[in-house]
Amino acid sequence: MNSLKNLEEIDQDLYKKLKEKGWINPSFLGLLSKNELKEFLDLKPDLINNSTDLDEIMNNYKKKNHIVSKDYFNLAKSSWQLTTGSINLDRLLLMKGLPSRKLTLLYGKFRSGKSQIAHQCCVNSYHQFQEKLPKYVSLFIDTEGTFRPERIQQMANAKGLPVDDVLKRIYVIQIQSNSELKLAFSKIDEILLNYEIKFLTIDSLTKFVRLEIAKKEKEVNLIITEFSQILRKLSMLAIKFNIPILCTSQVSSTLNNFNFFDIVPILSTTLNTYIKEWILLGENPQITSMPENSGRRFAHLVNSESNSEEITQFLIATEGIIDIY
Repeated sequence: MNSLKNLEEIDQDLYKKLKEKGWINPSFLGLLSKNELKEFLDLKPDLINNSTDLDEIMNNYKKKNHIVSKDYFNLAKSSWQLTTGSINLDRLLLMKGLPSRKLTLLYGKFRSGKSQIAHQCCVNSYHQFQEKLPKYVSLFIDTEGTFRPERIQQMANAKGLPVDDVLKRIYVIQIQSNSELKLAFSKIDEILLNYEIKFLTIDSLTKFVRLEIAKKEKEVNLIITEFSQILRKLSMLAIKFNIPILCTSQVSSTLNNFNFFDIVPILSTTLNTYIKEWILLGENPQITSMPENSGRRFAHLVNSESNSEEITQFLIATEGIIDIY
């Protein structure tokens, strides 16, 4: 979400007046004329009249407030889906898999299958675009140390794909701090454009936000605002580059029992503003304790713009993500 911080360069008096009024998102500027703004804020005439920056910003927001056009309704024509490898999982997501132009959230406890699906989607994106491969097919932003080349090897072998080439076409960025994450996001447009990336995954999206909140070195509101800006940028990138973006998240529940409905992702309210497709992953220890069922997992479609709530199953096997029949 845009913040009034972006307006500080115009004038401190203007910034303070806007903030005092409780206006956080400057998109409202597109609804006002200069005279109306002066009247609402009780500002000096010279501040309003002499601010060329303000002119430009108000005009920009007028344009942004009218973005709905015929092109908006034609988006579906160029959208596409990336299979997860499981028909059951794909059915939860528009029947065909991860939708382009959207963010999809996978959340769940440790060993629920989040990273496994992220790996599978990297392999599947290679398979889907193998007739015309860009330099890098997938971008894997790894904040958890979960990227495993040997897992890609197993999945690629199962599909009869050239393992070395599949690995070479996954652009992996390993992140170990929030500063590194911010740096990566400052370069992400350039990477997506220059390498024609077809799929982006972040495993996990919420790690450093959770750590920053736990440290208590920064105000929680500021941390959430910065996190919102990252989510907003991801949403824009998904649309701009017509790609599916898969995000994973830890969960805030500490329950040990198998109970889907008591588990929520970290910062769920903030996530819900930008991510409309949520899938909760989990396992039932009573089932997975049996060797023949060790890879069995559950997927619960919790949030969706187009599909109704549903629970399904899939299997994590040596060859990758497959269906349970």
